[in-house]
Amino acid sequence: MDDFYVDARGSSEFGARLLASYTVGGPSITRSRVQPGAGLRFVPAGSQIGLRQISLPVHVFGSSPRDAQQRKSALDAALLADPVELALPDGFLYTASCDEIGEVTEYTPDGCILAGSYRLSGFRHDLLETVHLPAGGGTMWAKGTAPDMECRITCTVGTAADSYLMAGILWVSVKAGDVLVLDGISRKVTRNGENTLNQTDLTQWPLLAPGKNVLTAPDALTVEYYPVWL
Repeated sequence: MDDFYVDARGSSEFGARLLASYTVGGPSITRSRVQPGAGLRFVPAGSQIGLRQISLPVHVFGSSPRDAQQRKSALDAALLADPVELALPDGFLYTASCDEIGEVTEYTPDGCILAGSYRLSGFRHDLLETVHLPAGGGTMWAKGTAPDMECRITCTVGTAADSYLMAGILWVSVKAGDVLVLDGISRKVTRNGENTLNQTDLTQWPLLAPGKNVLTAPDALTVEYYPVWL
């Protein structure tokens, strides 16, 4: 029985069981304020939402002490991939990076059950959402509560042009049939699969806000994003 997943690999593959004492902390928050020399009134000057701390205590079961150690080693290796996609019993997905592998101890005298723990940093999200907008663009409603969510925007050029404005980003010299991708999730800009960052005026990756978003382009757009939850 799998009670958590690492990159779609169930915990039973590693002989691991997640303990009920696992924790997922709240996102870190950094806020800036401007306060005058006199008085207590202040002006908000911005904020930054950071990652959550995730603690995963586990027991690893093996048919022998060697088997238990090998299974624990396999789980270590899986969690050290950077980043990993975790599915936890709370029903959410987490993109996370392992910060620490805790000390491993023998939970039973025969060494067939090991106790260990992991500490990770990450963010909470749902499965990938895909939204299709007609030629000319339009309004889409994004799920999630994080103030800024990365997205991937794709379109196929209908008519050749010296300049092409897609979701606020200007491309130069496009041809009919070109497939343009602004991938803020993987941090790539491609035309027909080839890297073409230098053929745009991109200065910031496309981001979605929770709720209403308006995106425009001469041709139909496909928008993909992961709803991110605070």
